[in-house]
Amino acid sequence: MKKIRTQIIRMGIYIGKYLLNTIYFFVKICPMKNKVVMLSRQSNIPNLDFELIEKEILKRNNKVKIEMLCKVVKKDVNERIKYCFYIFKCMYHIATAKVCILDGYSIPISILKHKKSLEIIQIWHASGAIKKFGYQSLDKKEGRGTEIAKIMNMHKNYTHVMAPSNSTAEFYQEAFKVEKDKIFINGLPRLDYILEKNLGNSKLEEFYRQYPKYKNKKKKTILYVPTFRKDNNSIENIKKLINAINKSKYNLIIKLHPLDKSEETRQYTVNKKYGTYDLMKIADYIITDYSAVAFEASLLNKPLYFYVYDIDDYKKARGLNIDLFKEMNNCTSRNIKGIIKSIENNEYDYTELSNFRDKYMGKNYYNNTEKLVDFIFNFLNKDVSNEKNKNNTDKYSKKELNF
Repeated sequence: MKKIRTQIIRMGIYIGKYLLNTIYFFVKICPMKNKVVMLSRQSNIPNLDFELIEKEILKRNNKVKIEMLCKVVKKDVNERIKYCFYIFKCMYHIATAKVCILDGYSIPISILKHKKSLEIIQIWHASGAIKKFGYQSLDKKEGRGTEIAKIMNMHKNYTHVMAPSNSTAEFYQEAFKVEKDKIFINGLPRLDYILEKNLGNSKLEEFYRQYPKYKNKKKKTILYVPTFRKDNNSIENIKKLINAINKSKYNLIIKLHPLDKSEETRQYTVNKKYGTYDLMKIADYIITDYSAVAFEASLLNKPLYFYVYDIDDYKKARGLNIDLFKEMNNCTSRNIKGIIKSIENNEYDYTELSNFRDKYMGKNYYNNTEKLVDFIFNFLNKDVSNEKNKNNTDKYSKKELNF
């Protein structure tokens, strides 16, 4: 019975792909505009990276059209049906754009056959990859299955993939299955925000008004930012962290992944409007595990620790790109008490941190938004009107609709 159900689902996906490509075949008749489309499945609102890109583009040319399409795919059946209609909206904007930017896997980008002149840039939603993902983690417990990846054309059609350094680029080549010449070395726009000397006076003052206890410099602030775990069996180890911290000497902020709904940490959380990047600036110490937050935190040159209580299981379930005990040995521990002891004794290996930062973030990690928009304008300024009428249907053959 299960086998028959799987075959029905597989056939349904193939039929859906064919129908969408048939419709898209005619949508591509629409002429291209001087437009940039940004796609995300990470949230229902534009993220900081998209906002910074938009601001920089419009500063240079306010006639460029910008469309941000951000929508989370929920498991609810009704929501998934709505998402199918949402794809039609995406199809139109992709078909009429010169540049498409995305920060994760996108169904319409991967399964549709696009105009050859469309530039598709994958910037990814993280500043690196401690944990394996994409094609690196196929058939792992926390990865995708090979069959579904093939059917859904996972991470296909990218013309360029952005990575912050050459070392990180090697991981991205494997995860996205792209050639080296498609890699564009540059950091995410959000790094410019993180590297500002302060939050911006208004936001900083607003935070301290709402949470005056964090303004007390006699008490240092520890920020804990763990990665999301699908099995959600991490609460006992989070409790160990909470209990290990001397609350008379330290403030604690816990910033869980948006998908993690654990109630036990509520008294240590702050308003959602203060993002991880804001909290990293407020914190004196940062503790994470396999989260890419580590790369961004390394830029602030604050003590950064890795609390990896489940590292052996995590390697089996997901896989890791970086051997933390080798590259950040003095800052990595399975036991939270070792980390707290290092904080208490003011012992930190800044040389390890510097080497980690230079290797995975590069040494030229400033002005990322400007450099990315420079890259985008190479394609916005490109004249596609004389490229043998690429926008016309006579460019597309029946062969294009075949799978």
